Amino acid sequence: MNITFVSLPAYPIVHPEYPGVYGGTETRAVTLAKGLAQETDHQIQFLARHPQLKQPETIAQVQWHPWRDSTSERNSRIAELLQHKVWRTSLLWDIPYAVASQVFNSSAHHFLQADETLQGFETDLFCPFGVHSASAKVIHNAHMSRRKAVLFLGSNADVDARYRQSKSFRNEYGERSTTCAWILKNADAIVAQNEFQQQQLKEVFQRDSFRLSNPIDIADWHHRMNSTESLDNPFDSYVLWIGRADNFHKRADWAIEIARQTPELKYVMILNPKQDYVDQQIRQNCPENVHIISQLPFEKMPLLFRDASLLLNTSPRQLEGLPNTFLQAGASRVPIVSTEVDAGFVTQSDSGLVGDGSPEKTIHNLRMLAQDEPHRIQLGENAYDYISKKHELKTICLQLASFLNGVQ
Repeated sequence: MNITFVSLPAYPIVHPEYPGVYGGTETRAVTLAKGLAQETDHQIQFLARHPQLKQPETIAQVQWHPWRDSTSERNSRIAELLQHKVWRTSLLWDIPYAVASQVFNSSAHHFLQADETLQGFETDLFCPFGVHSASAKVIHNAHMSRRKAVLFLGSNADVDARYRQSKSFRNEYGERSTTCAWILKNADAIVAQNEFQQQQLKEVFQRDSFRLSNPIDIADWHHRMNSTESLDNPFDSYVLWIGRADNFHKRADWAIEIARQTPELKYVMILNPKQDYVDQQIRQNCPENVHIISQLPFEKMPLLFRDASLLLNTSPRQLEGLPNTFLQAGASRVPIVSTEVDAGFVTQSDSGLVGDGSPEKTIHNLRMLAQDEPHRIQLGENAYDYISKKHELKTICLQLASFLNGVQ
C-alpha cells in the first residue's frame, strides 16, 4: 500500500541545515513515516512545505514532495494579528481576501475546493496530522478522488468541545470551529494519542478512534547520546525546558518566572521562535541562571538531554497530547516535572511529578527532586523501562500498519 503522511512544517527535521519551526506533532509524523518505511513493505510518502523542498526527494526510504496550503497559512497570520498584535506585510493581501471570502462570518466551508496537486497525487491513503485547514483540504480531496484519509490528532486541543458548541469560535491558530468539526466528522478514521482524546471523540463528536502510543527510536536516540560531540552550554547540569516563544501553549513566560524564583537551579531553554514580542521579553528579562538556545536540530537533542537533571513542562493540559519531550526524557533517564500535563504518561510510568497547574507547586517539585538524587535516578529508570515496553518504534509501527491495512 502507498501511504502519504501530511505534516507541512516537518521538512527541517530531515534537513537540519534548513531553517524552520516544528514541534512534537511533526516529529511524531516523521518518526512514524520512517518507521513504517523501514519495518513494513508499504511505500511511504510525505507532503511538506518548505522553500528548499522544490522537487521530490527520498530520505531514509521516505519520498518527500512539496505541497502548500494557503488557507491554513493565512488563518495563522490573521490569528497572530488579532490575538497577539503581530503584523506581517503579507496581511495586506490576507485581510482583503478573508473579508471577500467571508472567512470570519460565513458558515460555508471554504476549503471544499479541488486541489490539483492532491487530486493527481499517486497514493492509496492520506494521513494528515492535526485538526486544521490543511487536513480539511486533504480529506476533501481524498474523497473527491475516491480515496481515504486517516486523521492523526496532534493534541488535546484537536478535540475541543467548542468545535461543536460554538460556530463563531476560533482556536489560537485561527482555525474556525466549523472547519475543525467538519474534519472530525469526515475523516475516514482517527488516530488518538491518549484516553482523554478517545473519550472526547466518543462523547462530543460521536466518533470511535484507534489509540496509538507516540513512538521513539530508542536505539538511534542512544547512539546520538553517546556521541563525543558537545554543545556550547555554560552549565554542567541543568533543568531543561523545550518549547516555543509563546504565552498560551508552551508558556515560555511561566518557565522564565519559575527559573527566576529558583536562582539556586540552572536552566537551559530551547526557545523556538513563535511570538516575537514574547521572545524579546524573555531575552530582555532573562535571569543569570538561564541559558537560552534559539533552536537546535532534532539530531542534536539527545546531546541536550545527556546532561539534564530534570525536564520541565509548563504547558496547559488542554493543549497537549503526549509531548514527545516526555519520551525523549524517558529514553535519556531524565525525570519530568510538569506544571499540569500528565498525558497518561507521567503517573503511569512513575517518571516524575505533576503539579496542580500552579507555578508554586511546580517550584516545590523542582526543588524537592533537585535535592534528592536517589529519587531522581529511580524516576529516570522508571521512565526508561516504561517507554521500552510501551513506546518502542518497531512495536508502534507494526500496530499502526495493522490498523491502516484495516482502513483500506
